[in-house]
Amino acid sequence: MRRLIAEISGKDFSKLDPEDPLQKIRSMEVLHFLKFDRHEVAMIVRVEFNEPNVSIEGVVHNGLFEAQILEQEKEKEREIHTYFIKTKPSQAIHEGPVLTAGGGYFSLPFEVKDGKVKITFLGSAKQVRAFLKIVETVGVRYRVVSLTDAKFPPHSPISHLTEKQQRAFIAAYTLGYYDVPKKIGLARLAEKLNLSRSTLDEHLRKAEHRLFYHIINES
Repeated sequence: MRRLIAEISGKDFSKLDPEDPLQKIRSMEVLHFLKFDRHEVAMIVRVEFNEPNVSIEGVVHNGLFEAQILEQEKEKEREIHTYFIKTKPSQAIHEGPVLTAGGGYFSLPFEVKDGKVKITFLGSAKQVRAFLKIVETVGVRYRVVSLTDAKFPPHSPISHLTEKQQRAFIAAYTLGYYDVPKKIGLARLAEKLNLSRSTLDEHLRKAEHRLFYHIINES
């Protein structure tokens, strides 16, 4: 199981949802996903709007949208609302392949802040790769914040890698750097991980050396 956290600009995210409700939202955090599939989305969210006296109903124009306010709090001049929301994905998302990327599911954190959307996707290496391929197909640029795996048992060779080496190696494997032919080059992979090409190359070389050492000496 892989856990991908990716960051997308609000402008690019609007390509996934032409209704683009993010323009009126200063920040949003999903506290709980109750359901998220191609048929229905149900979640509890904490929202701060760009302007006062704005409600979630005034932001989302969807006849199948239901919202119930659970809490409203004030922090100095800020108004923060907590909602239970139930709706259907936008027409573009519902009819498209984004929510059916070979399985997998969305998880936390899932938030909007400073004009950027941070999403978390859980799935197998194949499912994560399929999801990212679909995101790129619809023209959405993303940055990989984190790509990790489940905890490895002590006897696993990967458990001998540092956290940075694990992140680099798992991302390289998941995104197709080790495929034949390669699905992603070193420069592109470095860009996705927000690393310089030389730094990523060093992480991968050290990771590969440690993996070969433990595989050969423990076999």
